Amino acid sequence: MKRIITLLFSGLLLMTWSLQAQEIDESFVFVDDEGEVIQNGAILVRNQVVYGEENVVIYSGVSVMNAVGSNDYIKMHYTIERIDNGIYQICFPTTCNMEDEVGSFETGQGQLMSDVQDIMSEWFPAADGECIVKLTIELFSREGFFPPTYVHKAFGPTITLHFIKGDIPNPGVPGDVNGDGEVNISDVNAVIDMILSQSGDTAGDVNGDGEVNIADVNAVIDLILNQ
Repeated sequence: MKRIITLLFSGLLLMTWSLQAQEIDESFVFVDDEGEVIQNGAILVRNQVVYGEENVVIYSGVSVMNAVGSNDYIKMHYTIERIDNGIYQICFPTTCNMEDEVGSFETGQGQLMSDVQDIMSEWFPAADGECIVKLTIELFSREGFFPPTYVHKAFGPTITLHFIKGDIPNPGVPGDVNGDGEVNISDVNAVIDMILSQSGDTAGDVNGDGEVNIADVNAVIDLILNQ
């Protein structure tokens, strides 16, 4: 029974990932400090506090790379899902924005100044707490010069930054039932195992309703598909 359920879920996930891969333009991608590409849908936890002369800051350590030598213009859409205190700043690619409340925002259009450009995504916390920000790249072509017109081409990858300051438990990755740092079909299997064995392991309670049942399987699938 478990094998049949797993195969059905696997087929659904593969079809959905295939469709999503066609919709996302990866001419520009997020990269970390080592230059490694950050996968679309990744959740990054940042809790290394740096004390400057005037401010406490936590850096994202994320840049954007022009992966194909594109001449497109880009902007960054960002949604602040939570900000307990302080100010979130993003500078990319030509402007700097500072916000201190939840909401959806965007930067102006521009071109990268080099193949890889630091987006200067950082949180200046005034006290202990959390700041959660989702970033999405948008690509534009430029038409004309006086004045120029920017035409939407596609959306690029999306990542989520989870900044933490203070004695707050590391939230890990939502839906990571087996604790391997990723949310994928193996987490679906783990929840099914818990349901069939009635083990009482609360790690499978993904939706937080106090029970491990088919609703948690659906919750993990939703998380995977929404990546």
